[in-house]
Amino acid sequence: MEKRGQVTIFIIVAIVIVAVFLAFLVYPRVRVLVSSDVNPSSYLKACLEPELEDTLGVLVNHGGYYEPTNYVLYKGEKIQYLCYTAENYKPCIVQQPLLVRHVEQELKAKLGPKARQCMNDLKVLYEQKGYQVSGLSGEINVSIVPDKIFIQYDTSLIVSKEQTQTFRQLEISKDSKIYDLLLTATSIVQFESTLGDSETLLYVQFYPDLIIEKLKKEGDTIYTLRNVVSEDKFTFATRSLVWPSGYGVIQNG
Repeated sequence: MEKRGQVTIFIIVAIVIVAVFLAFLVYPRVRVLVSSDVNPSSYLKACLEPELEDTLGVLVNHGGYYEPTNYVLYKGEKIQYLCYTAENYKPCIVQQPLLVRHVEQELKAKLGPKARQCMNDLKVLYEQKGYQVSGLSGEINVSIVPDKIFIQYDTSLIVSKEQTQTFRQLEISKDSKIYDLLLTATSIVQFESTLGDSETLLYVQFYPDLIIEKLKKEGDTIYTLRNVVSEDKFTFATRSLVWPSGYGVIQNG
């Protein structure tokens, strides 16, 4: 009986030790969840991501421009010339040397109003839960880097209730291969501006996930770059080393 009692005591002690150990592991997580019943980054991502998807979809189909200014019309789409010349026999002139930066600026301009609305909606949500909110700003910066698009809110958000929390960086991201496609487009444009044409097989040999469609049409060239894994794409146009209509046709006199 004495041995059974000792075994029982040992079992109880072991259970208490395990319970204390689990409490140390679980309690901090529970405390964070209770004190952060609104996750600002998750909320802003859910709010802004549909607008990001729509805007990016327009840009990649139109040569990186939301409203193309110098373009060729193809299948009802305005496709921006990234390299262009109006003269015959001459290579084109690069129209947008900083393509990645330009697309970042287009995204920032188009997402700005929605980003501010999302931030204001977040403030209302916090206030409905009894928080005081300060340091609010809806201004954003957009960065396109390898494998990602980042949107950073230029703010230090402070929320107070029973305790104060400061969110010094609010950032959302989207997986994307658009950076690689924009760099490839820039390289193709450089070839067009120097040689009047490009050899797309060189790119495909080095980048097995890349498909390049190249269509020549009445002096224009329309490129569609596509990553077969991520399904990201980018379409743009060039007009370079154009031969006049009828050139090379033998006339019977």
